[in-house]
Amino acid sequence: MIKNGILHPQLASLLARFRHVNSIAIVDGPFPSYPGVETIELAITMGWPTIPQVLDEILPFLDVTSLVLANEFEEKVDKQTVEKYISHHKGIPTTKVAHTEFKKLVSQSLGVIHTGDGIPYSSVILRSGF
Repeated sequence: MIKNGILHPQLASLLARFRHVNSIAIVDGPFPSYPGVETIELAITMGWPTIPQVLDEILPFLDVTSLVLANEFEEKVDKQTVEKYISHHKGIPTTKVAHTEFKKLVSQSLGVIHTGDGIPYSSVILRSGF
């Protein structure tokens, strides 16, 4: 029996396959589905779990070299919320792209982790080796 670490079997499997030049998207509740991309469903209710909660649990286990965010996160979300969310990014170098480009990058990800986060544009892509 696993006593600590990531207990969710599908999430643990996805994280174990996250290697050099792979990406994993952690998306908010209303984010569209991508039938061709493995999706790990974590959303229980709107607002739980949040993207920061998921980041705090998985980042210690991963070698993330960069993040991608949508420009619209800083443009359309209040500054206090943006700062709170970014504090969970642990200083990892971040690239910002238009939301339309962000959605294209999600479609190329190894997998999607779907949260119940209700903050618009708060989705983030984790990259290794980019």
